[in-house]
Amino acid sequence: MERLHEMLQDANMAQSLQVQISITADKCQVIIALLDIFQSRRPIVTKVFDYLEDLHMKLEFNKELHFEACAQYFEGLDLSFAIKMQILNRVEQAYSNAEDKLSKYMSDGQPAIEFLKEVRVFDPRHIVFMSDCVASYKSIPGFSAVPKDELDAYFIHLGPAALRASACGVVDLDVFWDGLQERLPHLSVLAKRYKSVIVNSADAERSNSIYKLVLSSRRRSVTNDNLKALVFLYHNQRLTSGAFEMNEEDEDFEEAFEEA
Repeated sequence: MERLHEMLQDANMAQSLQVQISITADKCQVIIALLDIFQSRRPIVTKVFDYLEDLHMKLEFNKELHFEACAQYFEGLDLSFAIKMQILNRVEQAYSNAEDKLSKYMSDGQPAIEFLKEVRVFDPRHIVFMSDCVASYKSIPGFSAVPKDELDAYFIHLGPAALRASACGVVDLDVFWDGLQERLPHLSVLAKRYKSVIVNSADAERSNSIYKLVLSSRRRSVTNDNLKALVFLYHNQRLTSGAFEMNEEDEDFEEAFEEA
């Protein structure tokens, strides 16, 4: 606190920090929106890799900032051109570091990255740029057993037909795959199994927190079955009483991410 107070006594330093905070608050909106998407309870596993690619492009695009694009952040401030360029260089370095980390994450830093690439095949919107060969999907357990004729029917006829019949090219995957259980029995089983895979640990962490509340020091002898029942009742009681904030599920996070 003493160091921060000392820094703020310097007019140039105070204004410099103001600009950096403003840029960070503005530029990080895309990351905040993406975190909301990942932490929501909506099934998004077929979109995760696309989100990461979009974020990578945004970070790479901002690695080289031009002064004209950031002039609004310096309006009304008495800063020399040298200090302004120093601020922009710091922001560029931050973007560069973030882009490097994300590149590593999307290469060998995330063990499931190949699965996230391949699982997009279960969304008809992606089949136009994906392989129609069964052997191409090695990271999806069970995909090697999918008959070639099923995959061909999906790629050539059923997937494109669903897109043409959909509103704005958005297909309800639950309805789509439920309706293809007879025509694509093997592929539909895999699609329904993997299209809703959880991409974060938020629910697991919430569950652990509830277990800690329910399993108090006075309930150490409770059986596993009774414990599960108590947790179930406790969770649903909090939902109906409004103790959980569920508004996030009603918001259109994808639109917010695209706008950011």
